[in-house]
Amino acid sequence: MKNVLILSYYFPPQGMGGTQRIASFAEHLPKYGWQPHILTVKDIVYHAYDETPLTRLASVSITRTESLDPNRLLARFLGPTASKGNVQSGRLHFIKKIALRCINFFIVPDNKVLWTLKASKPAKLLLESKQFDCILSSGPPHSSHLFAMKLARKYRLPWVADFRDGWASGDFQPNSTWLHRKIDAYLQQKVIQSASHVITVSSGLEEAIKKFENKKVTTITNGYDATLFQTPYEDTALFQILHVGSVGNFVQVDNFLQSAQLFKKEKGNNAFRIRFIGADLTGKLAEKISAAGLSAVVEHAGYLSHAAVTAALQKADLLVYIVSGNPSTGFIPGKTFEYLASGRPILAIAQKIEGVQLLLQGRVTQQVNPEDVESIHKALRSFYDAYHKKQPMKLDLNFIQGFERKKLVEKLAAVLDAVVR
Repeated sequence: MKNVLILSYYFPPQGMGGTQRIASFAEHLPKYGWQPHILTVKDIVYHAYDETPLTRLASVSITRTESLDPNRLLARFLGPTASKGNVQSGRLHFIKKIALRCINFFIVPDNKVLWTLKASKPAKLLLESKQFDCILSSGPPHSSHLFAMKLARKYRLPWVADFRDGWASGDFQPNSTWLHRKIDAYLQQKVIQSASHVITVSSGLEEAIKKFENKKVTTITNGYDATLFQTPYEDTALFQILHVGSVGNFVQVDNFLQSAQLFKKEKGNNAFRIRFIGADLTGKLAEKISAAGLSAVVEHAGYLSHAAVTAALQKADLLVYIVSGNPSTGFIPGKTFEYLASGRPILAIAQKIEGVQLLLQGRVTQQVNPEDVESIHKALRSFYDAYHKKQPMKLDLNFIQGFERKKLVEKLAAVLDAVVR
């Protein structure tokens, strides 16, 4: 069994798609001859918290370190409840937001670089305690890649860099000024050219990275766990509409709520229900629901465990997939694959980003312009009519099953095998 050190700031019990990706790597790599050893941070202040993935990682070595980054320091000073996502509203949320803006201006590439100061000694102890064959770093935060580059050079080990999002031109990278962008571009190029191999989550991101280094990039998308998709669909008296995922910059619900308002005027309060599952990063979702006169038919359930979310996906009559703003064309929200795996109808309120193209290939999706309220309204009526007519769906199962996590981790193992030869 070969050993790989995985550097990942985000890891369960923190929630969201990025942590699920690394947790799935850790869970399935031993099946392909690789024993993972995780180096991550202790409790931090975060908006999503889910311990259930850890139940599948009992045999995985996990080392948790202190950190000087803002999220970890807030967790230490605010106590255990803060680390479980309970400071995302009110005064503390405002203080955190302002503090992070100030800190991000002075620290490049991200404020998590302060984690590496505390993680260096534990990393040294791990790497000198047994024979490691490879290092894998996952970012964001992209400072994890700088940390891995330093360790790989010191211990002369192959190193694979996992880009879950772009860096210098990433959808979520806070490039404050021209100087910040130049520094980010320089560091990104250095990491890409120094890594033994780079993996990405989309073909669009792969093409962007190949501009720096054309010979060692592989796309390994996010995926779904087939064991979580065995809940039978149950028809109810109400048309159940579900949106899963955080509400924030790239998920703006205003136009969807306007269309739902029109739909409610037609169908009344007893024909349908809308449910939002996920963190409200804006703090304004409840206010918008109320202002639209939808409180009787719309529920915001907040952040739920991954198992609860996948069960809800399979019981819905319509899944709503919203991507707003101007993300890169290679953007694939992590929920894309679990939406596909659910086998339920999908309304994509988004431009044709790579994630939407995948949904369309799965043959369960209708796409509409996110700025066109009337088109969204018409789509809701169309899905509602199809639901009552019980029209069968024609899924491309072979395509969808290609995103099962075991298959994707097998692809990762092949990359690791290649860099250690």
